Amino acid sequence: MTHSREEVQADRPDSLAHDHFGGRERLLVALFCLVAALRVSLFTLAFPFFNNVDEQNHFDLVCKYSHGHIPRGLEPFGAEAAGFMALYHSPEYCWRLEDYPGGKTPSPVCSLSAAERAKLVPELTEGFRQKVNFESAQMPLYYTLVGAWYNLGKLLGLEGGNLLYWTRFLNLPAYLAVVWLAYLFAKELLPKARFVYLGIPCILAVFPQDIFYCLSNDVLSAPFATLSLYLLLRLYRSETPRPGLALGAGLSAAAAVLTKFINPPLLVVVGIVACLKLVPAWWKKQPLVHLVPVLVLVAAAGIPVACWLARNYVVFGDMTGYALNNRFKGWTPKPVSEYWRHPMFTPGGFAVFWSEFLRTFWRGQMRWHYTALAAGPIDTFYVLSSSLFLLAFAVAAIANRGRMAAEARLFSGLGGLLFVLSLAILVLISISFDFGTSNYPSRRFPYLPCGRYLLGSLVPFLMMYLGGLEVLLDWLQLRWLRLPLLILMASFMALSEISYSMQVFASHYNWYHLP
Repeated sequence: MTHSREEVQADRPDSLAHDHFGGRERLLVALFCLVAALRVSLFTLAFPFFNNVDEQNHFDLVCKYSHGHIPRGLEPFGAEAAGFMALYHSPEYCWRLEDYPGGKTPSPVCSLSAAERAKLVPELTEGFRQKVNFESAQMPLYYTLVGAWYNLGKLLGLEGGNLLYWTRFLNLPAYLAVVWLAYLFAKELLPKARFVYLGIPCILAVFPQDIFYCLSNDVLSAPFATLSLYLLLRLYRSETPRPGLALGAGLSAAAAVLTKFINPPLLVVVGIVACLKLVPAWWKKQPLVHLVPVLVLVAAAGIPVACWLARNYVVFGDMTGYALNNRFKGWTPKPVSEYWRHPMFTPGGFAVFWSEFLRTFWRGQMRWHYTALAAGPIDTFYVLSSSLFLLAFAVAAIANRGRMAAEARLFSGLGGLLFVLSLAILVLISISFDFGTSNYPSRRFPYLPCGRYLLGSLVPFLMMYLGGLEVLLDWLQLRWLRLPLLILMASFMALSEISYSMQVFASHYNWYHLP
């Protein structure tokens, strides 16, 4: 049974006094978007190319897709990308300072004299061209879009380092879309829970995940998945759903899957919503009202993905295309009987996986001089607060202590299901492979706890995170602390990221120091 917005508002108690923000919510969210835009822009320009999170591989695919070339195997780096790498590649991510004479990094190649570049660049370019791009079988949508953006930069006359940073800047509208869509989705779902639906864009304004400062297909998971959830909610709520709404919800779900391999659980959510719309109408003998929109939804979500999987089967011999990648990395599938011997199934092993996942979910995986860009107390805060708040949210949801309307419980549950199923994929990969001589994961660290992979669940995660905080404060009868704690947490996130990134801003390899 669906509920109108008025019914939801009547069922849900107000979570934050109206006089805190009055009628200026959209202006406040616009301010959060401005803060997010400034932060993403400044940090995007501060980080040199090419980082330790496979940015060179992603850029190579951007170049190939920009020319209409879709790899049909694990190809070496192309000449165009290799030339950029030779000129602008920074050693600061993976080399320690003590590895250099005098403890100082060498000058950027792009800053050398023309004669020095003419001697050095061809040799470096050829070296990069000898390397295999193991990301060649990645999902295509991100590289198609960024490749078009890259070509637009060329048409605008950009070149060299400016063209490189232009290519990264497609992250900016993508991230602003996440902030705004998160507000729309959370407010649509919980129209009276102002602490949650305004708290999410507040946290996103300072969310320290560093993958949004570089080239990576993880970047588009969040906007596409959030858009799909928002449209699915509106579709479910509608008494006479429009096919156009169903088309948008399905295509955005397909776009999320065609962006990142970890996002197929979103199709499960699509399937559940489709069933919930059609089955009750069928029992009421009114199926035709919902049949066409549901068929549009399922077709829009499934057909593009099915076409790409079929293409992969023809080209690579398996539907995902990742078998080649795994063989290149030296990952060997284990027999199912070996899965249960994995340390993941011990309290200590799961604690290692969970804590590393949360750390990388919040602040990313970039290194600087071979050291994580993080600090112990900051990571501890992310791990402990996330674990505590998610647990409180789960307990309250099971006990129905939050007195949510049925619709809100349903979509909160679907968001939680999306997060859990996506996390389960990481667990499955961790336990099902022998990682051989791979560095990360490895036999000594047989886990794949890459938090950035779950950015499609970013908004549901933050809803549970802030919802859990609110539940805890309710239990402790400290509701008045909600707003001060939110401001304190946001300030802490922003200041901590600035503090451990100052050395990055000083780099002579970034945009601020381009010759």
